[in-house]
Amino acid sequence: MKLLITMLLTCSLALSQAQPKEIIYGHKDGLALSMLMYLPDTVFNGKGVVNVISGNWISDYNSALRDKIVAKIYTQKGYTVFSVMHGSQPRYNILKALQDLKRSVRFIRYSASTFKIKPNSIGIVGGSSGGHLALLVATTGKDSAMKAADDIDKVSDRVQAVGVFYPPTDLLNYGCDGLCACKRC
Repeated sequence: MKLLITMLLTCSLALSQAQPKEIIYGHKDGLALSMLMYLPDTVFNGKGVVNVISGNWISDYNSALRDKIVAKIYTQKGYTVFSVMHGSQPRYNILKALQDLKRSVRFIRYSASTFKIKPNSIGIVGGSSGGHLALLVATTGKDSAMKAADDIDKVSDRVQAVGVFYPPTDLLNYGCDGLCACKRC
């Protein structure tokens, strides 16, 4: 019983962190693209972490709120965390989700002084499909597009660090049993 009470208190302390600030980083098809910003618990270290909210390539506000514990890991070390939600399947495919996440990185970099982070100190993390998307962002980043109409699109979407947890990486054999070169098992 003592162990249960201790665990409940620990979880409630972790979740009692100040409410995150919701920020709109773009619009798509008349919908707002948003992220939750968690400020550091300690002294700001000037670094930002994009936390990709995605499970089965679906992203929603409730999942972002549940991911508060992940944000806490970073905010305790002085990082500013941006839990980013992207357009979800089936309406939006993986490439559209990738575009949303790249937009979020550009938005964060463009607003770096407002968020009190260094523009070239942005990392990205994710688990499962969020890890897959984080890998895509990290390996396909581009420098600025100077001829873009939108000032945010003139900023680079490159990240300086990536951390992924259990991402799907072999999509060629996805859904196959055993070791096949997938001729559809």
